[in-house]
Amino acid sequence: MLVPLIWQNEYVKINEDIKTITDRLSETGSHVEEVTRKTSDLKGVVLGKIIKQEKHPNADRLKVLTIDIGEENPTTIITAAKNTNEGDKVFVIKSGTTLDNGNHIGDHDFFGINSSGMLTSYGELGYDDSVIPKEFRDGVIIIDDDYKLGSSVSEVLSSNSPVIEYEITPNRPDCLSIIGMARESAASFGEKISLPEINYQNNDEDIKEFANGVEILSKSCNRFTGRVVKDVKIGKSPQWLQNYLILAGMRPINNIVDITNFVMLETGQPLHAYDLDKLAGKKIIVRDAKDGEILKTLDGEERKLDSSMLVIADEDKVIGLAGIMGGFDTEVTNESKNILLEAANFNSTNIRESSKKLGLRSEASSRFEKGIAIEMADFASRRAMKLIEDLKIGEIIGGSFDEGDKKSKEKEVELRISRLNALTGVDFTMDQAIKNLELLEFEVEKIDEDKILAKVPYFRLDIDIEADLIEEVVRLYGMGKIESKPLKSTLQRGIRCKARLLRDDLKNELKGQKFMEITTYSFISPKEFDKMQVDENSKIRDYISLINPLGEDFSVMRTTQIPNMLDVISKNINRGAKDLRLFELGKTFEKTKEKLPKENDTLTVGLFGAYDFYDMKDYFEEVMKNVGFEGFSYKKNETLKSFHKGRCADIYFDGEKIGLIGEISYDLRDTYGINKGCLILEVNLSMIGDKRITDRKYKPLPKYPAISRDYAFVTNRDMEVEFIEETFKNKGSDLISQIELFDIYTGDQIEKDKKSVAYKVTYRSNEKTLKEEDIKDIEEEILENLSKSDVILRS
Repeated sequence: MLVPLIWQNEYVKINEDIKTITDRLSETGSHVEEVTRKTSDLKGVVLGKIIKQEKHPNADRLKVLTIDIGEENPTTIITAAKNTNEGDKVFVIKSGTTLDNGNHIGDHDFFGINSSGMLTSYGELGYDDSVIPKEFRDGVIIIDDDYKLGSSVSEVLSSNSPVIEYEITPNRPDCLSIIGMARESAASFGEKISLPEINYQNNDEDIKEFANGVEILSKSCNRFTGRVVKDVKIGKSPQWLQNYLILAGMRPINNIVDITNFVMLETGQPLHAYDLDKLAGKKIIVRDAKDGEILKTLDGEERKLDSSMLVIADEDKVIGLAGIMGGFDTEVTNESKNILLEAANFNSTNIRESSKKLGLRSEASSRFEKGIAIEMADFASRRAMKLIEDLKIGEIIGGSFDEGDKKSKEKEVELRISRLNALTGVDFTMDQAIKNLELLEFEVEKIDEDKILAKVPYFRLDIDIEADLIEEVVRLYGMGKIESKPLKSTLQRGIRCKARLLRDDLKNELKGQKFMEITTYSFISPKEFDKMQVDENSKIRDYISLINPLGEDFSVMRTTQIPNMLDVISKNINRGAKDLRLFELGKTFEKTKEKLPKENDTLTVGLFGAYDFYDMKDYFEEVMKNVGFEGFSYKKNETLKSFHKGRCADIYFDGEKIGLIGEISYDLRDTYGINKGCLILEVNLSMIGDKRITDRKYKPLPKYPAISRDYAFVTNRDMEVEFIEETFKNKGSDLISQIELFDIYTGDQIEKDKKSVAYKVTYRSNEKTLKEEDIKDIEEEILENLSKSDVILRS
């Protein structure tokens, strides 16, 4: 951002040398890239008036000029410039002058006539071609305004005024303006800025008599203001205005375009002027482009648009790319008489994406894509009207069009002085913090002895949280003043949390059981739930979709790890695996009413090979017992389509369902290409983590021998063995130390709807050696209770 100091002085005058100014601005966060001047004072280059112009008698292409340069006698200059006429004011490089590029100008004889110096152009003074007005690119400078003859070029063109180039960070779009940097300068030196005058006089006519309004048809347009000026006199801008634009890196074009560019540089709000008489229906429509629509922009290029782009249109056609560049067909020309001035606010994302798609960036788009305060539209529009009035360019019509939001949402942020001091190591007082924020135009209110509330200025779009306010206070204090200090903290011993310890112990135990760990993505495809035949109303389908996924296969956060496990098993089978013991300790994600989902620690185990339901159950219980969990129970579940109906159960712990275990169904095996039995277990560890018993209590070895009994029962096939085991435990009078199921049989000698289950039961007392009569009554009671439930001891 180029900021001519002479222009900034219009709003705040800093009475310091340029080095002090730039050093302080860099210290307060506005990084200065460089300071330049177009020229030095160049006292030998002065303004003169051509009082006589004649052809050179001895050279057809040369002219002899007699020029009044404000001295006693006029001077004679020989020139080949084609754009001079009698009465023009031009710059004369007097004989004996040395230019900034080192060229020395002296008297020179041109075919018998002496030239006491020469005329000069912008290029010869060191100006870049990009800022030179078109009419002077191939000729000398002509000045129209009334300056005293003999004035130096630096006085007339302000060419020796320092121009400060700042590096503006993307979070500070308000600094992409002269006023924005004037605010920063004022705050850095404890001053206040004076905003330019925006009140103007309009005539008694109504804008609705000249135009038919503005209609916003797209959500990408936040605000659109329009004002009308009639009887416009298109011409050159006054020299001061041209100087400011050139110093700021912009080429003057004509007075109307120059005013829109001037106000954009001054306020940061882009403007655009339309030739009102070229608008079909005299109406502005802000809408999304149609796919394939063609627009010829001001640079003469035809551009193909799509429906993601925001455009300005009239009733017949597109007339501009919103926030990027106007259309060729409605531009203001020397013949324009009535104009409509646009000042609008557009969605920054839309402008950035459209600009990128078209490969077209402009001064306007570079500002819109970073964000502009919505209030700036009306301010900039009024400022332009005031300049039009002051320069007597046209007659301003009464009223305006103003559609969309008028005001930004107010933001208030709290700041704790204790937090400010803790982060910076500086002992700021509350008064110091308030003063710095007020210099930056925050409205500050004291809440208590440690806390203040700051109302954020509408133009500061980058302020949202307490840390932002801390940065504002500190940068005015001066980043370089903050001393390096040792960190202050109490030493703490780092320990692993309970959940981490549980995961580590489970890994060790599972690896000890020859299981291998797998790690898979937390994102899956929603199609996985269809493959698993999950019911539509199942809680598992209540997943969280990603806003910006890598692709459809990674578009939702998983609620179960079973699809991941089955994918890994399938891939390993395809590579020749015959026996697999796998586990994953990962996260599954559960929707909540809060902003963020609940993350559950989940254990998923997979078995493939010569295994059955009871193998999985034994592995699980052994591992869980070794890490501090005992007392799991199981209830048959025949509702899950993913699992074999007779080989699936829900797992319960402390009366609460925590997971499932089972053999996957034949259909699911076919879906995943699994060619034989596959068992899956999944448990929500987050539900049981707090119930883990980590304090191990050891008991002495039994002193007395035990009595073992083998029992074989015949019962219904749907009888759950848990009932048999619970009966032994409840009726065992604390003498039963172990119950072990060692066989389940169906087949010959057993009825079709029956099964045989065999147990080894161990009886033991801690007080004596048991005898047959000690367990006889207990045994009879157990068998009697079982027989009542059709669990019959086999003979």
